Order: sequence, then structure tokens, then C-alpha cells
Amino acid sequence: MVHNINLIDREEETAFLEEAYTQTKSQLLVLYGRRRVGKTYLLQHFMRNKKHAYFLCTKGNEVEQIRLLSRMIGETFNDTALIMSPFSEWRALFIYLHEKAQKEKVLLVIDEFPYLITANSAITSIFQKYWDEYLSNSKIMLILCGSSIAMMESEVLAHKSPLYGRRTGQWKVKPMNFENALKFFPKGASVKEAVRIFAITGGVPFYLADLDLGKTAIENILERIARKGKMLYEEGEILLKEELRDPSTYFSMLEAMSAGNTKQTEIANRIGMDSTALPRYLSTLERLEYVEKIAPVTEPKKSKKTIYKIKDNFMDFWYKFIYPNRSYIEDNNYKKFREFLDVYFEKHVSFAFEGICRDFLKGQNAKDLLPISITKIGTWYGYYRDEDFGERTPVEIDVVALDENGDGIIFTECKWQDLSYRGTEKLIAELKEKSKRVEWNNSKRKEYFAVFARKIDGKENLRKNGFLAYDLDDF
Repeated sequence: MVHNINLIDREEETAFLEEAYTQTKSQLLVLYGRRRVGKTYLLQHFMRNKKHAYFLCTKGNEVEQIRLLSRMIGETFNDTALIMSPFSEWRALFIYLHEKAQKEKVLLVIDEFPYLITANSAITSIFQKYWDEYLSNSKIMLILCGSSIAMMESEVLAHKSPLYGRRTGQWKVKPMNFENALKFFPKGASVKEAVRIFAITGGVPFYLADLDLGKTAIENILERIARKGKMLYEEGEILLKEELRDPSTYFSMLEAMSAGNTKQTEIANRIGMDSTALPRYLSTLERLEYVEKIAPVTEPKKSKKTIYKIKDNFMDFWYKFIYPNRSYIEDNNYKKFREFLDVYFEKHVSFAFEGICRDFLKGQNAKDLLPISITKIGTWYGYYRDEDFGERTPVEIDVVALDENGDGIIFTECKWQDLSYRGTEKLIAELKEKSKRVEWNNSKRKEYFAVFARKIDGKENLRKNGFLAYDLDDF
């Protein structure tokens, strides 16, 4: 689907494709990424004003797809004979492409390549054979594109794949950050509502384009998501079904994590499963980038203090609000659904806001606008023993950024609320107390303190006093 919008935030991807197109040697590129992330739209923009053949694979059988692809190629070269009598086997098609790509650049895009693999599990071996025999010494640029991350990584990119070593480049297209997602919104739109909507969609372009960005997040949920027949109503389920043969356990795990269960034992207890059986499921969700494994930012990579959280805003939203409330929605009981939404939605937004703040700091760092040069950024959590009662007390800091080369550290609090000047000072004082619990270069580190909020009164005075203070006006 092509939306009537400009291509947003794909400068790096476009430059990657354009650079490959200028090469005189044959190019075999792999472009992949989650469903709806904008791969096809990116390719459509790239193909503009270039002679090309684009083929979207179907779930049909192999011979039918060879015929359809042949016809598309025939149309590209105005070859009536090929259009009327398409090939029915790969060798003839590759020989034809070889002949055409001797004198001129041939751009061929095969989209949703995993469907071809499903039709014939030997397809990567076939492509490898004919690439070596016919296309490797031509002027062709072949792009294999797919939405099934698991299949693209295991069947196309993995070391065991016959195509391994043949590709000349690969790119994983990812959702965009909040700064670029803002460009989807109409001029003068409320940044506060944009944050709320980003908490639903994340940076997935198709979702942003499907919603009415002139309306509030709640209006969009009620009118365009939590409605039978709407495109996003079953999306959280479809995403897993397209990647996994038996997604039922994954449904339960995501619902458990969306409800706040972050430790492996907590997730296992919630879904009634042995904790030792979870790692392979968690590993799959990590690979699909729906879930992330988190440890305190000051911990080594193999820390035992790991927890798991849903990384993808849309999946977190869907499994928190749609999945457990589908009975209400199916029964048109929107009163009950709205009550659930009213109680929990702003808390959900606050978690998404932390991610936005973290990305904002990364952007400031890239522009060299911070007092330190960040080499590592994440969250921090731990425990300390209460001196009065001797109880083990949890402590958490939303975002901590480190300069591992210069011993600088930024402690950050993110509040999805409006703060007065005194309220911000109090928050910073509390943050300073919590920072004392963080064991990292304590004797020599240079400490800085940052606060993010929807609105901060006296923000400039705080900055004059050496604090980092940001609100939505800075976005």
C-alpha cells in the first residue's frame, strides 16, 4: 500500500540502496524487517525513475509464481512473447535475465521472498546455483525482501544458507524513533497527543498512517483499533502467527509481560509453565525484537540481574489492552473496556515516554550537546538495606547514561506529568539520593542529573544551575 505521504526517515536506507545501484558489478541485496515497517514503501520510492521489475510473492505454488514473475519481467522489457508465454522453470528465467543484464542495468525486486521458500524449501539452493552460473557476472541488482524476520535470518542470511557469501549487502529496516514519527503529524499537532499515539503505534509507519492523527489517542483506540473489522484489531495476533507455527505460548507470555511480570520466574508462574522451558521462547521473541533482555546499565553483559520487557510499543499496547479485553469488545461492551483504558492507559504512556527520553538523549549525544560523550545508555535498578528497619528496599533510575572513557554519568528521571520548579528540585534531590546506590567509578566519576517531563516550570533556571531539564517543548 502506498500512502499519500513523503518518505520519512529513511535517508540511510535510501543511500544504501542508491550506492549499490551505482555499482557496475552484480548486486544481491537482502532487505528485511517486521511487517508494516515500511520496506515496500521504501523500495517503491527507490525504484522511481529506474527501469525495474517488482514482484510480490504470493502463497501460490512455485510454478505459478515463476509464471507471474516472468510476466512482470516481460512487461518491464516490453516483451510481448514473454508476457503471453511466460516461463515455467527457474533456469529459463535466469538465462533470460542474464541476457538482458549484459548490456544494461536490470533492477529486480522480489518482495515477501519467504513465500517462495514456503512453496519450495530448496529455493535458496536454486537461486544460489543460477546466481553463480548466470547472474554473478551481469549488471543485475537483485533485492530479496521479506517480513518474516525468523525465515529471512535463518534461510537467507544464516551461515548455513546457500545464499550466504553471495549477498553483497543486507539491511534490517527498523521502526523509526519519536523524532521522526512526529513528522507524520499535521502541523501544529499536540506533542502530548503525539507521545500518547506513539505509545500505541511505536515508530511503525503503517500504523501511524492508518490512524487519524488529528484525533486523540483515546479516540483512535476506540474508533480504529478496538473495533471488529479494523485493520489493527487483530494485528498483535497476526504478527505472531506469521512468524511462528504455534504462537499460543507466546500470546500468554506477552500478556504476562504486558501486565508487569518481568522476571523469568514471574512470567513462568503467570502462564503456568516451568521456568526452565522459557529461555527458548524468550530468545525467539528477542530475535523478533518484540521483547528485550535488560540488565542494569552498569552490569556486565552476562549479568544475573536480567529482566524481560516488551520492547515494541504496539505489541505492549495490544497485549495490555486488546488481547485481555476482546470479550468486552466482541460483546460491544465499550463501557467496561473504556474503564480499563481510563485506569491503565496513562501508565502505559509513561513507560513509552521513558523510551522516547532515552532516544532523545541519544540524539543530543550525536549532536554533541551533552556534558559527556555517551558510550552506554540504559536503565538501572537494584536494592539496598534500609538502615532503620533492615528491610531490602528496591530502587530504580529510569535512564542512566555512561561515558566509559571519561568517567561521566548522567542520572535521569522521566515523569509523564507537569512539574513545578519546586517539584523538579525535589525530584532532583531524590534522584541524587538514589544515585548514591549506583556502584560505578564512585571515587572519580563526574555526575550530572537530568529530568524529563511533559512541562517543567523554570526550566531555564534549572539549566543555569547545571541540571539537564527537558519537556515536550524541546521535542
